[in-house]
Amino acid sequence: MKQPRFKDDLACLVRHKVEVVTTSIGSPAAATKPLHDIGCLVFANIASLRHAQKAIDAGADGLILLSAGAGGHTGWANPFAFVRAVRSMFDGPIILSGGITDGVSLAAARLLGCDLVCMGTCFIAARESMASDAYRQMLIDCSLDDVILTKAFSGIDASMLRPSIVAAGLDPAKLDESVSEMLAKQKFGGRKPEGPRRWIDVWSAGHSVSGVRSIVCTAELIEKIRREYEQVLVARGTWPD
Repeated sequence: MKQPRFKDDLACLVRHKVEVVTTSIGSPAAATKPLHDIGCLVFANIASLRHAQKAIDAGADGLILLSAGAGGHTGWANPFAFVRAVRSMFDGPIILSGGITDGVSLAAARLLGCDLVCMGTCFIAARESMASDAYRQMLIDCSLDDVILTKAFSGIDASMLRPSIVAAGLDPAKLDESVSEMLAKQKFGGRKPEGPRRWIDVWSAGHSVSGVRSIVCTAELIEKIRREYEQVLVARGTWPD
């Protein structure tokens, strides 16, 4: 289902001559040519090999692999098998998303054949993020055992924090996963939702939440990841290129 704002949003991107765009939940085909015409790179979120092939056929410049354990809307595939399968069919940039928690996991992703990684959960806890203090603290207090996979809030598989669901007055064991994407938007994402608002009252996190142990500024977090990554390279030899 195409978003009603698609044409206006695409026109805005073209008008401002953005350099990189990430597409999600659907084929990038309708956006690829207009964006390529302004020299913009298009990276497509994918969750299966079928999605990967469709994105490649649509002219995507790079692929973002949503593997099992990614925060928010997520995938189901094991990252080791997923990356190797996609790399065998695509020689462009591959970005791994899901469970990347530190410089060690970054190095592992590079060794698998990824060019980059996508890290989200640890940066939600950074001081500069727009997350509430309660959200940040919950990330620190939770582990990957507190992340549940449910379709209830958007009609699509999403990784959500169990404690936030409970705090919103819902029972994680009795969530209605039969709702359609449109109904989920009306219930949890509309202007007048009947219940708690998704992303605002019910919070998401990936399995990498187990690596969030304190609230630090973004610069400190990036430096920590860089230092860990370089330590792996020294310990194992200079790999990958």
